Amino acid sequence: MEEGIDTPGDTTDSAGRAGRNDMNYVVAYSPDNGGRAALAAARLFSSPDVILTVCTIIPEMGSSPHTAVRGAEYAESLWRSAAKGLGEAKAFLGDDVNAVYMTRTARSPAEGILALVAELDAGMVVLGASRGEPSRRFSTGSVTGDVLRATQVPTALAPIGYRPEHQVRLQQITYGYDEPRPSNAVSATAAQLALRHELTQPVPVSALHRDRLGTLRWGVGDVLLIGSADLGTIGPARQNNMATIVGEAPVPTVVVPSRRPSTEQRVSAYHCPTCEVEGRDLDPDPACWSCGGPTVVTSRPLLNTPGPSPDKSAVTPRNEHW
Repeated sequence: MEEGIDTPGDTTDSAGRAGRNDMNYVVAYSPDNGGRAALAAARLFSSPDVILTVCTIIPEMGSSPHTAVRGAEYAESLWRSAAKGLGEAKAFLGDDVNAVYMTRTARSPAEGILALVAELDAGMVVLGASRGEPSRRFSTGSVTGDVLRATQVPTALAPIGYRPEHQVRLQQITYGYDEPRPSNAVSATAAQLALRHELTQPVPVSALHRDRLGTLRWGVGDVLLIGSADLGTIGPARQNNMATIVGEAPVPTVVVPSRRPSTEQRVSAYHCPTCEVEGRDLDPDPACWSCGGPTVVTSRPLLNTPGPSPDKSAVTPRNEHW
């Protein structure tokens, strides 16, 4: 990931507390409803020992010698738009939240998020909803799916329209499972989060399904925690059930990664001659992740997974829905 100039707050946080050995949570931000929901969910986890690293990812511009003046102007407009959006994010969170704000460049949003998580040794990623069905509280877009498949840290997914009162912080963790007992990863993560945020013991809920979500008494400041194995490494019936839970949960859902064996697949590395950005995609004939236009495939290297399946959302970065 190419690192650009970080926007306000890259060296100190809102309250001037940077420099300590605190836990970082990476918050992927875009100036839209999904991004604001992500901020609201991230604010739940705000504490003196947790730094919220709010980051906007913009596309890398191509290094081709044929890059036109328009390419430089486009890049400058992306940086300006990102800086404006992060200013809005800072105003949304307020000065009482321990946060830093930055813009980074990458070949895809997922790749940029994952690289920042690795760089900071972050303890969590926070994402907002993508465009989706109006009836669902959370719709998983390609960026979210790529991050969930690749990350080895918990990922908090904020439902559409999520916005508790400014002063609300994490109050209760409920972890759901559909097995004889919760996996070690799920129960350990629930306990670690409770300890880190000085909460009472997490509440386990077995045989969690869509109808049961409505019968649980969700309080302000509650989150649901489930394992990522329930989202894609099991049979279709249970997979659909857990995907429905993520889509219908009225509170943020923290997805705990499970370790899976690596497989090999080939990725298309490409260059977009229209907007001069580069990217990678599993599609053998990829469209540009920035403008949606045709691309020129430059190589097809092997990709070891788990890893970020490059973004395929045909939208401009300033309107990216995570």
